[in-house]
Amino acid sequence: MDTTNLQAGLEALTGYDFEQAENAERTAGNMTPDISFSKGFQARLAAKALGVSITDIKNLGIREYAVITTKVMNFLFANLAADVQAAANGDQPTNMQESPSNS
Repeated sequence: MDTTNLQAGLEALTGYDFEQAENAERTAGNMTPDISFSKGFQARLAAKALGVSITDIKNLGIREYAVITTKVMNFLFANLAADVQAAANGDQPTNMQESPSNS
C-alpha cells in the first residue's frame, strides 16, 4: 500500500473525522478509555487519510499495520511533551497557539 500521502492526509482531517472514527470504534466495541491510544482508532484515521477502507488497512501484514498505526500515533502526539512542559511553565501549548488569521 502506498502511504506516501499519509502525513498530508492526516493534516487534512478534521474534528468531525476524529469523532466519526471514534464513534465507529465505540460501535465496534472498543472501550479504550482514551481512544487516541487505540490501534483500531489509529487504523481508521489512516484509512480516512489514505482514502482506503478500514478493511484495506486491517488486511495489511502485521509489520506494515504497526508502522502505519504508529505513524498516526506520532502525528497525534508529536507535540505532547512540549505542550505539557509549556503548560507547566504557564505558556500556551505549541499546537494551540493562535495563527495570525485567528487573531
